[in-house]
Amino acid sequence: MGTIAHDVFRTGWDSNETILTPSSVASSNFGKLFSTPVDGQVYAQPLVVGGTVITATENNNVYGVNAATGAVTWQRNLGPAWPASTVSCGDLTPNIGVTSTPVYDAATNSVFLLAKTNDGTSALLPHWYMHSLDRSTGVERPGFPVLISGAPTNDPSRPFNPMTAMQRPGLLLMNGVVYAGFASHCDYAPFVGYVVGVSTAGRQTTMWATESGNSNAEGGIWQSGGGLVSDGPGQILFATGNGISPKPGPGKTPPATLAESVVRLAVGADGTLKPTDFFSPANNAKLDQDDADLGSGAPIAIPDGYGTAAYPRLLVHAGKDGRVYLMDRTNLGGMGQGPGGGDAVLDEAGPYSGVWGRPAFLGTPNGGYVYTVENKGYLRAHKLVPTSTGGVQLAAVGTSVGAFGYTSGAPSVTSNGTDAASALVWVVYSTGPTGTGAELRAYRALPDSNGKLQQVFAAPLGTASKFSSVATDNGRVYVGTRDGRLLAFGAPTTSAVGASNTDLGLAAVGSTKTGTVTVTATRAVTINAVTTAAPFAIGALPLPRALAKGASLAVPVTFAPTAAGQVDGTLTVKTADGETDLLGIHAVGTKEGLGATPAALAFTDVPTQTSSRQTVNVVNTGTTVATVTGMTPPANAALGVDPGTAPVLGQQIQPLTSVPVSITFSPTAAGAVADQLTVTSDRGSLTVPITATAVSGAAHLQLPPSLDFGDVAVGAAATRDFTIVNTGNIPLTITKAKAPQGVFSTTTPIAEGLVIPPGESAYQSVTFKPTVPGQAGTQDTFYLLTGNDGQGALKVMLTGTGVDDPIGLKAYQLNAGDPRSILGRSLTLEYPVAGGKCQDYARGVICWSPATGAHVVTGAIYDRYKALGGAAGVLRFPTTDEKVTPDKVGRYNHFSGGGASGGSIYWSPNTGAHAVMGAIRSRWAALGWEQSRLGYPVTDELATPDKVGRYNHFAGGGGSGSSIYWSPKTGAHAVMGGIRSKWAAQGWERGKLGYPVTDEMVTPDKVGRYNHFAGGGGGGSSIYWSPATGAHSVMGAIRSRWAALGWERGRLGYPVSDEYWVSVGRASNFQRGKLTWYSATGAVIG
Repeated sequence: MGTIAHDVFRTGWDSNETILTPSSVASSNFGKLFSTPVDGQVYAQPLVVGGTVITATENNNVYGVNAATGAVTWQRNLGPAWPASTVSCGDLTPNIGVTSTPVYDAATNSVFLLAKTNDGTSALLPHWYMHSLDRSTGVERPGFPVLISGAPTNDPSRPFNPMTAMQRPGLLLMNGVVYAGFASHCDYAPFVGYVVGVSTAGRQTTMWATESGNSNAEGGIWQSGGGLVSDGPGQILFATGNGISPKPGPGKTPPATLAESVVRLAVGADGTLKPTDFFSPANNAKLDQDDADLGSGAPIAIPDGYGTAAYPRLLVHAGKDGRVYLMDRTNLGGMGQGPGGGDAVLDEAGPYSGVWGRPAFLGTPNGGYVYTVENKGYLRAHKLVPTSTGGVQLAAVGTSVGAFGYTSGAPSVTSNGTDAASALVWVVYSTGPTGTGAELRAYRALPDSNGKLQQVFAAPLGTASKFSSVATDNGRVYVGTRDGRLLAFGAPTTSAVGASNTDLGLAAVGSTKTGTVTVTATRAVTINAVTTAAPFAIGALPLPRALAKGASLAVPVTFAPTAAGQVDGTLTVKTADGETDLLGIHAVGTKEGLGATPAALAFTDVPTQTSSRQTVNVVNTGTTVATVTGMTPPANAALGVDPGTAPVLGQQIQPLTSVPVSITFSPTAAGAVADQLTVTSDRGSLTVPITATAVSGAAHLQLPPSLDFGDVAVGAAATRDFTIVNTGNIPLTITKAKAPQGVFSTTTPIAEGLVIPPGESAYQSVTFKPTVPGQAGTQDTFYLLTGNDGQGALKVMLTGTGVDDPIGLKAYQLNAGDPRSILGRSLTLEYPVAGGKCQDYARGVICWSPATGAHVVTGAIYDRYKALGGAAGVLRFPTTDEKVTPDKVGRYNHFSGGGASGGSIYWSPNTGAHAVMGAIRSRWAALGWEQSRLGYPVTDELATPDKVGRYNHFAGGGGSGSSIYWSPKTGAHAVMGGIRSKWAAQGWERGKLGYPVTDEMVTPDKVGRYNHFAGGGGGGSSIYWSPATGAHSVMGAIRSRWAALGWERGRLGYPVSDEYWVSVGRASNFQRGKLTWYSATGAVIG
């Protein structure tokens, strides 16, 4: 697959897949083979060439990946990608590099691709380059890259604008020239649609514009990524979007302005391009006004052999308004050339939900099938059916069971030749604009008897790129994703068993048919059980059964249908080692007579003076030919059977085939209709109920003119919502929704195709995240929405101001204001305090000063901080947020106040929150904060009773607690445990000991502990403690003598008493003696 959608007709049909059959894909043996990470979003369809998968990303990275293993064999960067925020376009963010699908040229063994490169002097001056990379190595070929430049030959006054130009359609290689289509980013003006040609030799050959001679030209070619079509030498076909549309006129004389059109270009002998045919819907003015672009879809050419003698060359196209057009490629139809000034096309089906992307095609011996994926609609199958007048009609024959979200991808088809039973339709399913919840899905290509396309496979993909399509090759399916991965699916995976043929054929309703499914082991395995569900059943099968690798087990399966039509089931195989494998089985129930798919028709809310068409398929559900004997059409004049599809007397319906009958509802007045269609045959009759409702009036989109965010802190973000209201009385469809990108953005963009019922509303959120101070928002900063109400594009202008607001930034980081956040709801605006600012919340405060920055204080620490005066109090401004203490038990904040050394508030569950400041805090820090013997504070810093010093008490230091006391003369020192208790008993700092002049210290003999104090007379004072003696004070002259004798290591040992009065003076007792101070002489004897 060297080009998008498999071929230059863009059919998306790979008819060379013998392995990708419904039964093999439905089995457990089919699954994900690899997931290779790449740098950037993958919007381009992968190309599989010679065993290499070429994958390109929006970061301008290109990879060669081994198709079997997923290993990266080469990688090349094409230059810096361009930021989408330059034009505030949220369609594709954040970068734009390689968006379109490349094309492979076998003659040069190279891959051609276009990259938008941010290599100018600013993002306003990017460049588009055509690159040519060697397929095997990724090396750029000589003569490349080629800069895209110049002006279109049909409008030399309008030079190519690389900044506004967007290159989305897949590239076309034809006769040695690579052709590319261009549109714009979010309709950012000025722009026009271009087709540019670059030769494989490295020269730009041509440039042509979709619109010329008008200053308001647009007409972009984007096609949701679908490729330019070629149906012959020198021929190019594509579709255009909104702009200046053609006036009524024949297709063979195209005008100068070709918006809302399917266009054919011919390549002249000199390489220039010239339009030679076109089709534009008769309501193109409304399509343009409503942004219901024809160009959201991409045309496909139908291979010859599936039309009629009169119309052998067909083309199918669908756009945003949900109409599927069938055209004659030899005469596209012009504008307004049909009956009554309508469309001169072969057929027009729908309207259904809109289409973003190309259809796909399958050719079978019984006719051709066309598949479309609708936005918020279905995967829908139409069959190309000859009419009784020699024309060709699109008969709606089937849909998927579930609907597809916006940005789901274009379908692709695989089959073994034209064998319809082997065919599958592959689709990338997306839940909505963000692409989340994406799946790779596979459906049977032929609908069942209920008109449903049965899903046989689904696998998660991660995040889907918009309108992504798969590549298929050699039994594998490849897809790129928005979250930067290339995934491959195939068989074998790790399943223990597989089965090659699981189709049981036909069986009449009420009968039972027995068949055999051959299960083959992929490794040595023991099968314990094989089960299935009705209408299938397992016959007699002795189990367990051990199988060698490659050995087989014949499983008898019965089929007992209860209704006509295709039936898909599952064989569940359980092995002895606990594995469960699934194998798909298929059969068809038959019943003589006629059936209908769908069983009933329902037209819902069709506006008056318009028409809506649906198709019912009259099915011969038996095994013998049915001959039509009559038809009774609906009686109501608003319901008509299209003459070309009406069954006629004697018409034969072959077994297990259908005849499509199209019913058109064309109401002239509002109201409900109930009717029916009856067809009779020699095999039985059929009645199809029809219900229809018609509405009159109009839809009306109402938006606010602007959304102002006010002041938002730089680095923070604010999110606001605006309301999207349908004030009309019929449903409104959003046909275009363009989100901003840059400082204004959204993570939940509204989906194009959204239907808003009358009187109801939708809501869109936008986030403003300023990066610099100042006013944000210009005339190009808006959220653009268009409805199908004829008003055209409406804009919600986005404005806001970035401010240097540290408190606001901190509040944003903490989600402050949310009742569930750590701070809770706000109580005040920011207010000035002490040279800074604060803002109060229910559970805390954020304060800022130029020196400290902005920090948060919460909970119990906040309560203490507030009690101490907050930022206006002694602690002043926080210098940290609340943090967890190193011991993992408590929490703390540091503050700028509390003295030269700063202050702190520490909290623990057992102690509560208390402030520690200045020199006391420094001492506590030096001793190890809360992890020291002192532990957590149990008081704030307090004034001592003598009014001279300050102190904190702490929880540690033994059962007696601990403290740090400070005075101007002594500084701050810690007193703990038994020593502290003794000091307290002697009057703290007001006792004879006075303030401590040391921390508690270990004695030199390593047995006890002591503190020295400032009091006690000229000889100072101390408290010594040992385990044997407890704590006792020693003062004055007795202390001096004891010190001279060697303290506790001298002959006296530790004190065993405090100093006490004796008749001659004072004395202290020691372990091994006594010292007495004589007041008369001052001598100390002992």
